[in-house]
Amino acid sequence: MQEEPIKEQRSRDTDSLRAACEREGCPVCTVVLEYVELSIDNWEYDGFSDVQHRYELIHSRGFCPLHTWQLAQRSNGFRLGLIYNEILTDVEQKLDRDYSKLTVADSTVSKRTSSLKKWWSRQFHRTVETPTKANPRYDQCPFCRTRSNIEQRVVSTLVQQLRSEEMRLLLSQTTGLCLVHLAQARQQAEVEEPTVSGHILACQLTCTRRVLEDYAHLCANMTIVSWMNHEATRRHPGGTAPSYVQAIPVFDEAMRGGKSRR
Repeated sequence: MQEEPIKEQRSRDTDSLRAACEREGCPVCTVVLEYVELSIDNWEYDGFSDVQHRYELIHSRGFCPLHTWQLAQRSNGFRLGLIYNEILTDVEQKLDRDYSKLTVADSTVSKRTSSLKKWWSRQFHRTVETPTKANPRYDQCPFCRTRSNIEQRVVSTLVQQLRSEEMRLLLSQTTGLCLVHLAQARQQAEVEEPTVSGHILACQLTCTRRVLEDYAHLCANMTIVSWMNHEATRRHPGGTAPSYVQAIPVFDEAMRGGKSRR
């Protein structure tokens, strides 16, 4: 019975990946972002009113900065205000308890123990290491966990679908996978579909070469147009020189070998 929902989800993921291949950017990123947006929509209508979910959210200390900002941009100020009021209240209570325990502990510390630690540090040149920077953990953010699960599922679906020549052709016509999802796809293929590893590299190589060609063409265009503007300004000092926008059609016509004249 559980296999049917899984098959349906795989089918939806496949359709989403095929549609994403017709758009700009990494197909996996596109699909994952769409699913995360849907998850945020569901939270706005159902998750906020779920008491159990709100309790878990308070325990995890809310959302990560990215998803908090995304929610704030969607007119969720009132919802976020209520949630973070409860979170900060809980944090305040915990800080008060910790401070009270620390005060009691400090009063019972022996001076002899403190002197022994100082002697030990001098003898063995050991100092207490202090952290130079804080690394906050956001692995408990509900949307981060949702994104991670979706990402793993979509990457796995892509690896399975790359056994099909049609899917490989679609992927080869995109700008390719981002480096993160490329690494994940290769790792997934080594575990689930070793024969697909070569297909992933071949598709990515095709995409990368095409992007490099487009980039080289763009750089050449920008360089020559910039030179044309410079020459126009030099030849017409103090006058009205052709602008950058005016120079583009002239250059494009020259690059096409005068096809527009025909």
